[in-house]
Amino acid sequence: MNEETEHIVTELERIVTERQDWLFRFAYMRIGIREDAEDLVQEVLLGVFRRLKEKTRVDNMEQYIIRAISNACTDYFRKKAPKVVMLDKVQEVAINDSDRQIHEEYMRVNRLLETLPREQSEIVRLKCYDDLTFKQIAELQDIPEATAKSRYRYAIQHLQQMMNKKGHAI
Repeated sequence: MNEETEHIVTELERIVTERQDWLFRFAYMRIGIREDAEDLVQEVLLGVFRRLKEKTRVDNMEQYIIRAISNACTDYFRKKAPKVVMLDKVQEVAINDSDRQIHEEYMRVNRLLETLPREQSEIVRLKCYDDLTFKQIAELQDIPEATAKSRYRYAIQHLQQMMNKKGHAI
């Protein structure tokens, strides 16, 4: 293995070691199915490794991986019709204890975010849940940073208005 390949492998190993849980949560919060999110992250990481072995140049590997997972989540819904479960039936879905907390969080977040336009809800996920900066969000979404900020602001305003309405339960 040459020095450049060793550097690539080391960087990829570092990201996987430090950010694997975060990457899984990133995918899970978009897909909602543990096994599919795990498979998706694993497939993306293997694909990134293969592309990097073929001398694909990447300036910011972590950003590259996040974008690849985001794109894979979008493709997931294009290729596979998602299993739809009515929110009032969600308690009937079999979930083991270790997944219960993340699944409940997924349901709470989705109930709120499904009231927003898709481009706004994704910005809120990236900012609030995934803890990305507006600059990182803009790069990931391939939009100007000001657009990311304005979508976030409009989304938060909408959510505040919705929550302030009398009798509206979330």
